[in-house]
Amino acid sequence: MKDKLSIIALIAIVGVASGLVGYTFSTSENVSPATSFATSALMSGHVELEVRDSEGNIKAYRQTDNVITTTGENCALRALFSPASIGSNAGTSVCTGALTEAFSFIELGTGSGTEQSTDIALFTPITSGTLAIAPASTITWNNSTTNTGSTNAAQVILSKTFTSDGSYAVQEAGLFNGTTANTNGMFAHKLFTSVSIATNDQLTVQWTINIGNSTATGIGI
Repeated sequence: MKDKLSIIALIAIVGVASGLVGYTFSTSENVSPATSFATSALMSGHVELEVRDSEGNIKAYRQTDNVITTTGENCALRALFSPASIGSNAGTSVCTGALTEAFSFIELGTGSGTEQSTDIALFTPITSGTLAIAPASTITWNNSTTNTGSTNAAQVILSKTFTSDGSYAVQEAGLFNGTTANTNGMFAHKLFTSVSIATNDQLTVQWTINIGNSTATGIGI
């Protein structure tokens, strides 16, 4: 089940994920939803990870609700309603980071702990090599549509496939608005059961954010 998340991510600042269902393989996991931080009936998010070996066989799969950060919420609100105010808030607790690009950069890490809404960085990020932070290679937008008796949410899909240059135990991922995670804002942070990655393995990370369904919830204006 997907937790409702307090996100007002729109246009080009949000990362997300889709698909990867119906697989049968040796290691899989459906992670229970993380603690909800300021839930909303209009927003929901999900992150999925898949590891394949050099032969293309699926080694591991993880899926879980993603946790949005306070920085992500604040920056998204300003980008949506007052883009000019983003720069004036950069570097503060209101809207952290340089904010010169979209929240479309995925970072992987090996740290452990519990993600919090106040996080601004991964616990132990992978900072070099082919698993270092990188922009999404695919972004897909699905517009909100209204069918008879129902409304489908607007959706954005962010995906990146990393090819490993070594052995890692990856167990966290984050979404940033630049390649320098220490000075750019973090939109989302998620930890999961460790996945073992060997040289030439491919790790695909996908994030999904849904926005809408106000008609169905009766909150429409």
